[in-house]
Amino acid sequence: MLFKLCVVGAGLTVSTAQQRLGAVTHLFEDHKGAVFFLTVLICFFKCGVDQIHKMYRGLLFMIVIWSVSGFSIQITPVTHFKKDDPLFGQTIIQLTDGVSFPSPKNGALFRCILKDECVEVNSDDEKPKGLRPVASVSSLTSEEEQHVMMCNQVRVKKSATEDLNGDCKLMNPSGRVSRKLNPLALVNSNNNNNNNNNNNNHNQCRRVDEVKRRMRRDARLDDTEEDEDEDEDDPGTEIAFVLDGSRSIEPDDFQRAKDFIYKVMYNVWNTCFDCNFAIVQYGTTIRTEISLLDSKKNESKTLQKVKEIQQIYNITKTASAIHHVLTDIFIPENGSNINSKKIIIVLSDGEIKGDEMYLTDVLNMPQMKGITRYSIGVGDGILTKAKAIEEMMEIADRGRFFNVSNYAALNDILSLLQQSLIGIEGTQQGAGFQFQLAEAGFSSHIMQDNSYLFGAVGAYDWSGGVFLQSGDTLQFLNDSNNGPKFSYLGYSVTSAKVKPSKTLYISGAPRYNLTGGVFIFSGSTKYVLQGDQVGSYFGSVLCALDIDKDKYTDYLLVGAPHFHRNGEEGKVLVYKLNQQDRFESVSSELEGDEGQTFARFGAAIASIGDIDGNKFNDVAVGAPLETDSSGSIYIYNGFKHGLIFSQKISPSDFGMKLVHFGLSVSGAPDKASNKAFIAVGSQGGVLIFETIPVIVIKPEITIIPDEIPLNQQKTEISSKFDIKYQICFKVVNENLKIDLPIKYQIALDSGVNKKRLTVDGRDLLEKSLTLKPDEECTTFINLKYLGCFDCFLPIEFKMNFSLDLHQNETPPRILDAFTTTEVVKEISFTKDCNSTDCKPNITLSHSKISETLIIIGETQSLSIDFSLINTGDPSYKTTLTLTFPSILRQKKIEGATCPVKNDNQIQCNLQHPVFKREAQTNLFISWQLSDIKSDLKNAEIIANLTSQNNGLEILDSKIYSFAVKYSLPLQLTGLANPSRLSIEEGEEGKTQNMQFVFQFAGGNKYGATISVVVTITKDTFKTDLDIICVTPCEECVFPENTKVEGSYVISCNMTAEKLQKIIINATVLIHDVQEKSNKITAVGTYSFDDTVYAAKDASRTFPVEVIITKLRVMTSIGPIIGGSIGGFLLLFIIIAILIKCGFFRRRRKLDQAQSPN
Repeated sequence: MLFKLCVVGAGLTVSTAQQRLGAVTHLFEDHKGAVFFLTVLICFFKCGVDQIHKMYRGLLFMIVIWSVSGFSIQITPVTHFKKDDPLFGQTIIQLTDGVSFPSPKNGALFRCILKDECVEVNSDDEKPKGLRPVASVSSLTSEEEQHVMMCNQVRVKKSATEDLNGDCKLMNPSGRVSRKLNPLALVNSNNNNNNNNNNNNHNQCRRVDEVKRRMRRDARLDDTEEDEDEDEDDPGTEIAFVLDGSRSIEPDDFQRAKDFIYKVMYNVWNTCFDCNFAIVQYGTTIRTEISLLDSKKNESKTLQKVKEIQQIYNITKTASAIHHVLTDIFIPENGSNINSKKIIIVLSDGEIKGDEMYLTDVLNMPQMKGITRYSIGVGDGILTKAKAIEEMMEIADRGRFFNVSNYAALNDILSLLQQSLIGIEGTQQGAGFQFQLAEAGFSSHIMQDNSYLFGAVGAYDWSGGVFLQSGDTLQFLNDSNNGPKFSYLGYSVTSAKVKPSKTLYISGAPRYNLTGGVFIFSGSTKYVLQGDQVGSYFGSVLCALDIDKDKYTDYLLVGAPHFHRNGEEGKVLVYKLNQQDRFESVSSELEGDEGQTFARFGAAIASIGDIDGNKFNDVAVGAPLETDSSGSIYIYNGFKHGLIFSQKISPSDFGMKLVHFGLSVSGAPDKASNKAFIAVGSQGGVLIFETIPVIVIKPEITIIPDEIPLNQQKTEISSKFDIKYQICFKVVNENLKIDLPIKYQIALDSGVNKKRLTVDGRDLLEKSLTLKPDEECTTFINLKYLGCFDCFLPIEFKMNFSLDLHQNETPPRILDAFTTTEVVKEISFTKDCNSTDCKPNITLSHSKISETLIIIGETQSLSIDFSLINTGDPSYKTTLTLTFPSILRQKKIEGATCPVKNDNQIQCNLQHPVFKREAQTNLFISWQLSDIKSDLKNAEIIANLTSQNNGLEILDSKIYSFAVKYSLPLQLTGLANPSRLSIEEGEEGKTQNMQFVFQFAGGNKYGATISVVVTITKDTFKTDLDIICVTPCEECVFPENTKVEGSYVISCNMTAEKLQKIIINATVLIHDVQEKSNKITAVGTYSFDDTVYAAKDASRTFPVEVIITKLRVMTSIGPIIGGSIGGFLLLFIIIAILIKCGFFRRRRKLDQAQSPN
């Protein structure tokens, strides 16, 4: 309801609101505060702050009535029955007046009339000895009387074995026993007559530890009570093996002896629950290998110890070993019971040697009294020696001496020894358990024809089965094809009435094929509904549902409480009866709340009657381990086509700390108040909840007039035009006999910013009405019409209602949760249209795109011009939606309001609210181009023109396609160094260095792969050219096979944004120059993917030339001779002048002047 109010204020559609409300119904019930906050938050973002205050009073109004909106069960229990029995509350059955439930601890049955104390109805009934804490209760209600059946499991010891079966009594609700039913006695009397079981001779199931612990230890709640309650005539059997470990026995034979003892112990334990074993080995010493105390602690570990026994070797001290058993094994301090039956089994291969004791003395000891003795002689050491045979026969009682030729032959006497030990026939054939531990009555069910079903989970080695009793006739129903053991068939039982003369008998087998199964028996035929997950315990809980109350079964609900995803969440599978009287699975399954990983949902399922008054039966499902084992129950209301969830109840709702709430559930009628209640079991208690009668109210709104004429479709307020309304609340399928207060809220023109209708300046009204048996309508109330800016969209008159009740009071009625409490009435506008549905005519045919090719990096913008004219009827909320690629970014819009819907879409509102007839509009939209590279080669802008005259309809659509390329602003240049090479005439050829350099001007921003090919050619054969290296080395290659006569090819591939220079170093050897000059030419050519990139420079080739020339040498003899003579003459003249000047005598004069002489 609160969600709907937000919808009213936010302008969401009713259908959207209903979908969202249905999706979160269970969240509303469990997290009211969180939902309130979330709803306000949603409204805040949807409506804006300016509208929140308009809804504030409505929100408070909804909070007040929250607690009575749709819940048909009061969450506070009216009664809580408790007993000092933790199993009290695990089973509840419905009576005609109240409920009944057992106390399995003491076999008591209690009847509880609501709001009174529980009374034990079978207190005078004598409780049998061996009572086990397992009880089943079933009931049958007819027009004349009601029957209650209670079955308690009773343990009865017989010799070394036990029986566990039901002690059942048929009684009336007051506890008066009308008939005693003993399924075990019926089994014994009908075992050979009415049994269709084919498992009578199957191999014995291997289950030593499970059976013994279940029957001897785990099933007990109180050891003291167990001891007091059970028969004491069979204190058990103690068996001591005396094993020869002397050196005459080979190791392999000693191992065979151990294997033999292992098999005897294993097989005896399978059928004797109070048998215990000890093993004494003798040789040089006497050693206790296994004591009676070991045997009692753990059977698996005891059997493992047998395998680990080590041989002692040396002498054969048989008498001393028997003496050790009497003085050290069969004594109380070592685990022996004085009253138990005692057996000694001696296993040896030869006569006594080296023993200080005499055999006769030992056998005549007082402790030997009452002990049964067996001896087994093995091999030639016994068979060929008279003394050895005499000793073995002396040891054994008469008829209990066995002899075999060797240790390998011990298996031949295995079955004979076992039969002799515990007296069980059939062990040789491996018959195992048939009905000794059947637990008949583990589950029970009474049918309309006064026949009964008893589940027998333990029958035939726990493969299980069902006893069908009609009068004095008993039939055993089970899996007749030698089905797997431990299926537990009979764990749950029910029946389905499908025709007046046809009934299906149904039983769950939760461990059938490990996944579980449900067996449906009909006459001599049967079929199985298979579980879908190992360990889910599918079939442990059954509920046959007559949903339409016609007394015939429609659905079968099957619990799988251990079904797991993250834990053991559990679930309930639903099967519908088809026309062929077979159950088939339906797609819907019942599940609890998400996040409850160990809820065990489906541990209890019950039809609780028609609590919502819609003529269909409802169902409750328990989840006893939900929320840390406090538990919950889920309520599902029945409808024609199935079940729908309506309510969840947890102990936290009513402030009680309970354990396993939802362990059981049942309807609980009360004759005194003529009301329906439900009973929910928890650990040690049962809680009673009151249901609230459901009322269905369908309001009708009358508005006069319900259409606004053309002459009133103006923006100004008209004082001459009046509108009035009346609301009637119609009660469906019931004659109202009480006064019922109703609160209702009216939202006028919701979802429109500029209101067209108010009452006293308000558009949100809160009113109340007392609904009486003879009064169901309000008076007519006037509304004020404010004119219209939007004269096309109808004015919504939206009304929500609820019962006006106080929170602390129990409401006399509650509204049906599945009947809407919201009604919408529309006030329409008369349309100025040529047809009743208003057909506009607006097209995109006169629009065009500015470019069909865009080059990112060069093209500045892309635009579309729209010229739109309406040549048809008026168009309401005409919208042009443009979807464009991510390389475009909105730049400019002229001619309309175009809010951005997302990064790749805009919506333009064209002459809102109404695009009138013959109206025209021009729209210009331009985009700037993103400089980020994408994979697009061809792109498109999709235009959809829509109107909301008759819902959303497309008037026209068009696709504007354009190609996309990326700019590649490159220019290739090159040079040669040196640019000329020469050789002198007559000079021999020499090697010269040369270099070509090619480089790009511009950039490679978008990472294009540039392929450059440099072709070097020479036009002469007199010059040799060798390529020394090419850089960059990683990008360029110069394969040998690219060299052809007079030509070289170098290839480079470059992708970097900044392209590198291509440098080619070469050597040139010029032998001669023909004609005036020769040349070497290097031509650089680049290419790229033209479908993706576009270059400005049309030319993609650049040539570079190196000129080769020859220098001529000119020679003349005359000038040379003349120059030489002139030079010599000049030299003579200079020398003569120097002599004349005395240049060569100056030093001598100085020397003479300085001499003293």
